[in-house]
Amino acid sequence: MVETDSTRLVKGSAYLASQSIVTTLISAVALAFTARILTQVEMGVVVALTLVLGLAQVLTDLGFGAGLTKFAAEYRGKGVDFTAMSFGAFLAKTLMAGSAAILCVLVAPWLSGFLLKSGEYTFLFQLLGVNIVTFCYRFTVSSLLLGTNRIGDMAILNLVSTFIGKASGVVFLVFGSGLSGIIIGWISGELIYIIPSALIILRNKYVKAHPLGEVAHHLKTLARFSWPLFVSGVVLFAYTWFDQGLLLAYVSLDDVAVYNVAIRAFTVLSIIPVALGSVLFPYYSEQRGKDEKDKIVAGVYGSSRYTALLYTPLALGLMATANPALTFFAGEAYVGGEVVLSILCIFGGLYGFVASIGNLLLVYGMTPTALAINVASIVGGVVMLPVLLPSFGVVGMAVVKGVAMIMVLVLTVAVLRKRMPIMFDKEALWKSWTAATVMSMAVWLVEFLHFDPYLLPLYVAVGGVVYMFALRVLGAVNENDMMLVRRLVGKKAAVLVDVVEKILV
Repeated sequence: MVETDSTRLVKGSAYLASQSIVTTLISAVALAFTARILTQVEMGVVVALTLVLGLAQVLTDLGFGAGLTKFAAEYRGKGVDFTAMSFGAFLAKTLMAGSAAILCVLVAPWLSGFLLKSGEYTFLFQLLGVNIVTFCYRFTVSSLLLGTNRIGDMAILNLVSTFIGKASGVVFLVFGSGLSGIIIGWISGELIYIIPSALIILRNKYVKAHPLGEVAHHLKTLARFSWPLFVSGVVLFAYTWFDQGLLLAYVSLDDVAVYNVAIRAFTVLSIIPVALGSVLFPYYSEQRGKDEKDKIVAGVYGSSRYTALLYTPLALGLMATANPALTFFAGEAYVGGEVVLSILCIFGGLYGFVASIGNLLLVYGMTPTALAINVASIVGGVVMLPVLLPSFGVVGMAVVKGVAMIMVLVLTVAVLRKRMPIMFDKEALWKSWTAATVMSMAVWLVEFLHFDPYLLPLYVAVGGVVYMFALRVLGAVNENDMMLVRRLVGKKAAVLVDVVEKILV
């Protein structure tokens, strides 16, 4: 029984990770169209709208989303009725999201003036009030589906709603709806998720009306569990958005747009760490439950090896192709973000290793420590702002963001070492960086000889070939690595794996 549950956890995590990869790619393609249709100033406005939307979600959730997932799953396991808990969570979300939407509509003129230094965008913030309701409800519905183990439904709905939301936004832009069309597209995507989810929830009776007295009792239980998660969510939001929030206050919307596009391009790299972290989390949790610390140590070591071999070349490869990538990705107007993207890639090449250890803080119940680390990284970055921002603008902010990422990695390692040995595969680390550096130099040489942004696929191919041969010269890949690949891809890809093995091993 234990083995079956473990397999289910890993498969579910991999399922969500795969969905995350596809939705990230859909978002990237949508951004490529959007950036070509809108002006840089309008792209800066989109950043401000997204900031307000994300803040509303964090503040209205109260940490209840994760709590609802936990208690729904826990009560189901015990055979206890959880419908009063879910009913209370939806009542709380209705009150909070509705209040946030009304507040957004009322203060729309102030938001437009404060964030965008102009009152002409007031209507957009008023329309955003509607989106706040749908956006916030989506998270509560998703939390309940996860708690009732409807992972497959979640993944499918995420894919469909992301595609429709992004595609409809682009279509509205093409037909001249302007920024209002983007918000309407967002609302459409949320409704595509919420309506089928509501049908699943109602059909399976995951939510039932209960007397308010009974609901209040469950809400107190939910609040006691969730308030640390609420604080954690606020801190994580601040860590994610502090750079763009500060740029909105101190630089032009054009510069904000250029920085945001570079950040979005860099975020595509997070596919591998996010996928790896999603799969490792249930594995680490299981091993801790069995008190198998040695397996956790081995998991960190092994995952760091494949992070080095797979993620490092992507980070340094994107750095080498920053100019053609931004041109291909968003258009020539955003080539000014080349240096920003390159800086983020250099820091990100190291930060990717947090995927091997980041979730261990949650596995060991060290949520306050995780909060403190994120706060320290923000403070450490902000301290550098008076020197870097006035002199270097968005480039200085990229350095600040990079330093904050490295601080998270270093502090996480330092804290975890008090509980367990943290060992990364140092051989894979130096060999992958050496091979990736050679690859980057080769790509730069090809770009120097003949530069054309639409030759990006050729530059990527050249980089891939050079990286593989560099790995071969350094002896970075061994037979055990190829055995793992064979187990993952199965017999159908055996011929391809044989070819790759002859090149690398």
